[in-house]
Amino acid sequence: MSNVPRPRAAIVYNPTKVDAGRLRAQVERIEAEKSWGPSLWAATTLDDAGEGATLRLLEQQPDVVIAAGGDGTVSAVAQALRHQGVPLGILPTGTTNLFARALGLPLGSRKAALRAAFGDTVRSVDAGRVDATLESGETVQRAFLVMAGMGVDAQMVVNTSDRGKSTLGWTGYIAAIVGSFRNNERFELTYSLDEVAERPEPAHTIVIGNAGVLPAGIRMIPGARIDDGLLDVVVLRPLGALEWARAVGWFVRTNTPYLPRRADARAAATGTAPVSTTSVVHGRARAVTLAAGEAQDFEIDGEYLGRVTAASAWIEPAALRVRGSVGPDAVAVGAVAARAVAAGAPRAVRTAAVNEPQVSELHPN
Repeated sequence: MSNVPRPRAAIVYNPTKVDAGRLRAQVERIEAEKSWGPSLWAATTLDDAGEGATLRLLEQQPDVVIAAGGDGTVSAVAQALRHQGVPLGILPTGTTNLFARALGLPLGSRKAALRAAFGDTVRSVDAGRVDATLESGETVQRAFLVMAGMGVDAQMVVNTSDRGKSTLGWTGYIAAIVGSFRNNERFELTYSLDEVAERPEPAHTIVIGNAGVLPAGIRMIPGARIDDGLLDVVVLRPLGALEWARAVGWFVRTNTPYLPRRADARAAATGTAPVSTTSVVHGRARAVTLAAGEAQDFEIDGEYLGRVTAASAWIEPAALRVRGSVGPDAVAVGAVAARAVAAGAPRAVRTAAVNEPQVSELHPN
C-alpha cells in the first residue's frame, strides 16, 4: 500500500445556500472517483462569512479550499486565500455568482462545478484591495474580486430587493438598474489614476473593476481582464438627455456582438482603447483614489458596504490561485439585459439613443 498522502479539499459552505447532506454525498462521490482523501468541512455563521473558517482550515494544509455559497461566501474565502498559494474552488449557489461568472466556471450544474473545483487546472488571477472611509469616519479594508463602486453602481445593490433576487434570479436586478439610472443624482467627484489627478467634476457613478460584469451579468467594463495586473475604471457623468443617450448607447454597444467598423469606435466598444467623453470615461491603472463631496452609497462585489466619503483601491497581481478556470475571462454578453436598461430610460434618452447608432460619435477626435 502506498504511503503517499492523498490530496484533500476543505469545504466552506453557507448553510442557507446549500443542503449540507446532499453536498457531502456529492463530494464523497468525487473523492472516491479521484482518489482524494476525506474533505475538511466548515459552515459559515452570522459572525463569520467564511474568512475565519478558511484561516482555521488552512492550518491543516488542504490542497484546495472550495467556497460553496453566493458571492459573499466566495469573497470571504478568497480574502483568506490571497497570497497563500492554496487554490480556491467555487461551487456557485448564489443569485449572481459574479466571480464564478468572470472565471468562466460552470454555473448551471453543481456536479460540473465540483468537478472543476477538484480538477487539475489551476490559474493565477488578480485581486483588488480597497480602503474606504465611511461617513462615520471609520476606515474599512476589504479585498474585492470583481468590482467596487460608488453612485449608480451601488444604488443597484441598494434598490434590489432580496425577494426580487430570489424569485427572478439575475433579472431581478433589471428594475433596480432602471431605477438607479432614473433617480441617481450627480455628486462631486475627485479621483486620480496612478497618482495622476483627473479634473474634479460631477458624476453619476465611478466603478473600479478587476473584472467587468455587473450583478445582472451585464458587461459594465469592456475589455476588463482578471489577470492583467490592472484595475479598470469607468466614470459615468452625463448631463441631459443627449449625453444620457450617448452613455446608454456606449453601454448597449459593449453588450452586443455587432461591433462598429471604424477602428477607433471598435476599440471603444471592446475596451482596447481608453474612452474620454462628456458622458463616459474608461481608463486603467494600478491604483485609484477617489473622494466625494458628500457621502455616497458604496458596494464591493455586489455587497453593500455603507455610505463612503473617500476610498483608495489598488491591484494585487496574481494574488489568488483558482481551480477550474480555463481563462481568458469568458463572460456571457448581456445584450438583452442591456437593452432592457435602455428601454427603461426616459423617453427622450431612448429616442436619442435610437437616432445615434454610431459609436464613433463617442470619439469626437
